[in-house]
Amino acid sequence: MRIKLPETDLKSAQSLGSIELKDEGGGHVGQYFFGGRTVFLFGRYKGTFKTHAECQAFIDGVTAVIDGNRGSRGEATS
Repeated sequence: MRIKLPETDLKSAQSLGSIELKDEGGGHVGQYFFGGRTVFLFGRYKGTFKTHAECQAFIDGVTAVIDGNRGSRGEATS
């Protein structure tokens, strides 16, 4: 699964408040709140960061763990 955090100009985005995050298939996976650069994923993972790169690293880490868990479940049932 791949989730790309869009590059945003935080000064112009303040009026938006947040944007919806989607996976490569277009499914809703979370929310990105501009005020404190807060990422909320899958209804349970939340982090607040100082930079865009930190937000993307958090997203990549969460998806890596989820993808890894899916793979290990498949191996365990085989």
